[in-house]
Amino acid sequence: MFAPKGIAIVGASERSAWSWQTFGNLRRGNYPHEIHLVNPKGGEIHGQAAVQSLRAVEGRADLAVVLTGPESVPAIMDEAAAADVRNLVVIAAGFGEAGDEGARMERELAARARDLGLQILGPNNLGFINTVTSTYAWTSLMPASLTPGSVGIVSQSGALGIFLMNYLQSRDVPFSHLISVGNETMLTVAEGMDYLLSQDSTKVIALYLEAVRNKDLFIDAAERALAAGVPVVAYKAGRGAVGARVTAAHTGSLAGDDRVYSAVLAQHGVIRVDTIEDLVTTSGLLDAYGELPGHRVGFVTASGAMCGVIGDVSEENGLELPELDDSTVRALREGGLPDFATAQNPLDTTGYLTVNPAIMPMSQEAVARDPNIDILVIHGGVPATPEAAAMYSGGGGEQRKSIDEISPVPVIRMEFFPTERTEFARELRREGKAGFVADSFTRGIPALAKAIRWSELRRSRKSELPAVQPPRLDLDTSTQWSERQAVELLAGHGVPVVPQHLVTSADEAEARAASFDGPMVLKISSADVAHKTDVGGVALGLRTPAEVRAAYERMIADVRAAQPQAEIEGAVLSPMRPEGLDLVVGVVRDQVWGLTLVVGLGGVWVEVLRDSAIRVLPANTAEVRRMFTELKSFPLFEGFRGAPPVDLDHLAEVVSSIANVAAACGDRLEALEVNPLRVRGDKSEVLDALIRWV
Repeated sequence: MFAPKGIAIVGASERSAWSWQTFGNLRRGNYPHEIHLVNPKGGEIHGQAAVQSLRAVEGRADLAVVLTGPESVPAIMDEAAAADVRNLVVIAAGFGEAGDEGARMERELAARARDLGLQILGPNNLGFINTVTSTYAWTSLMPASLTPGSVGIVSQSGALGIFLMNYLQSRDVPFSHLISVGNETMLTVAEGMDYLLSQDSTKVIALYLEAVRNKDLFIDAAERALAAGVPVVAYKAGRGAVGARVTAAHTGSLAGDDRVYSAVLAQHGVIRVDTIEDLVTTSGLLDAYGELPGHRVGFVTASGAMCGVIGDVSEENGLELPELDDSTVRALREGGLPDFATAQNPLDTTGYLTVNPAIMPMSQEAVARDPNIDILVIHGGVPATPEAAAMYSGGGGEQRKSIDEISPVPVIRMEFFPTERTEFARELRREGKAGFVADSFTRGIPALAKAIRWSELRRSRKSELPAVQPPRLDLDTSTQWSERQAVELLAGHGVPVVPQHLVTSADEAEARAASFDGPMVLKISSADVAHKTDVGGVALGLRTPAEVRAAYERMIADVRAAQPQAEIEGAVLSPMRPEGLDLVVGVVRDQVWGLTLVVGLGGVWVEVLRDSAIRVLPANTAEVRRMFTELKSFPLFEGFRGAPPVDLDHLAEVVSSIANVAAACGDRLEALEVNPLRVRGDKSEVLDALIRWV
């Protein structure tokens, strides 16, 4: 598909702008193989003889770019199969995006292609570009010339590709492939990722996503990319929660569609960015520097304003700027940094640089050699003209080049404001006289922070055990379950739960309470009562059998009054537990990604704070442990006002056990929620749970 030896343009015509552009792109790009023009009338088109049917190019084309309308596509597919042209780019609109009838036509298109042994890219797309093989099978406008690079791009929007090409060129981020997948009737973003991973030219994969249709291949490709050291950077459109499915469990509302996408991408090493500009900057930075060796960053500039911007943006993006070591401070002072300059990180060499230009290279080297620094960022740019280059190479250029040669850590350049990369500037980089420069500190620092997190995730994965899918449990899912049943299921599979005893009468409740030592809690047991406290279904701090008896009688009466139709099996009597950190742990079924684990601050706070972390199952224990550190409430885990710090390793094992039970429940599980899971130090215990079946 993406490196064809011979291309047929079907629907070629002097009157078609698509035809002129496709043919012109291939010609100007120096496509090295035959281009065949197909039109039922034959004749001469674009100065070349045309053939009347695809059958006439049998054995001489691997790809047909189909420019005709949707009604003609089935017949063209038959001709393609007969001519052994196995790959089609279908640009026609009017399929799945056009309503029910278009969706039916698209399903038929895919089925016909499978029967005929064809691959379809599209429909409703603009084609693809492969700069490595000079294959510009692109049906719209594009720059006059493109430099082959190592960023592979897959986009669900063709129009975006038109503008993206120009922007990539202006930022000097050359690409290897640009693949527009359109409606993805056969080849999806995931197949595009899979292909790019097979190409030696691919160092970074950049994605424009609206949805993921082949989730299993997407996750598989993302994991293989992470293992291979190929960063995947994605802009995901559609952040609203309009499409979120809210279940009966609290966790359903905590896991909106977009939050689940963010969790999936992060979980599998895909770097999500906030804007298209960030997509380009982050891809360009990773293309230039690859995996970074650490997370401690030192900045050297010649401006207090830059230092202010650096400090703000670094803090917003969680970038660590360590204090300079005493040895570095001494080296700076001895090297000429004036007394009125503060020797700190970020470092401002001040305007004294104009008096003593040697301060800048000296400061860069001193900070680069600081034992607290893993990465050095300096202010820099690329000259846009020969005149600027002469000035650049006469002073600052040599200095900046020398820091690359002597620095023990990677040296990354960022501008203060974005500037256009001229053809002259791009040529300097191709000649090795200039390196990649991030657009600005406000774009470069977020890109650097994301690159660092990706690098750390890649290193951590090498020592982690993979997640394991638990075996399926044989359960009766024909009716909804009570809390007692949910808790018993968890207890039966190794999850620590508070002891519970079902009592079905006031006499039994009083008798059972006599065996307890300490305060007790009584809760209604009914699959029909989701929010027990709202209907008088919970009694706390009961201390005597008589109090338990009275509470049972009152509870049954209150619940029956509030929900006359509820089936009540009795009440559950349990010991009261001391206060601790209450968490909600839930597994809900996402409509795209399947079972999704949600962890957050529980009890009454789950709906107030909505502080949660999300992973799609299966997730290994290390991944679960990382969830806790993502919570805004994480300081509570470290010990607060005398509470013991939480044993995160133990807690991760408990939460993983809950997730494994949910995953083993099968396809009819809608939600399993524990709220709360009470945690105190190295002890965790389920106090309440519910299960919902589809």
